[in-house]
Amino acid sequence: MFKEIKSGKDIKEFLDTTNSLHDGYIIGVQYENNGISATEYAHYFDSEKTGLMLRILVTSIRDAVVEIEFEDILEWQIKDNQCEITDTSVIISDQRYIIWSDDVFSSTAELDKGSFVIAKAMKWRIAG
Repeated sequence: MFKEIKSGKDIKEFLDTTNSLHDGYIIGVQYENNGISATEYAHYFDSEKTGLMLRILVTSIRDAVVEIEFEDILEWQIKDNQCEITDTSVIISDQRYIIWSDDVFSSTAELDKGSFVIAKAMKWRIAG
């Protein structure tokens, strides 16, 4: 069963349960955009119908696979240089977007150095 991230308490539970994805490796990425429709002269893109699933192998918690699903994506970037994730950050912005990063950051300008997702919704589970 997936657990939603809606508050600071939810973020703390995610970080504690997943050991902040320490010694994690991205093993799967799946992006979907079901919000593209044709109009008479162009195409319309509805970000509310976007989704992204990350699968992360976390060796620090007995090789568990953590699945993270994002919906209504504003921006995302996945960089996989075969290095482990040593820490992760999750915050809820003033605009109520959830920002996930595969590293600690102090400003959104730092996000480009690694993998990140900015979305309206995030949920997670330990799949195996």
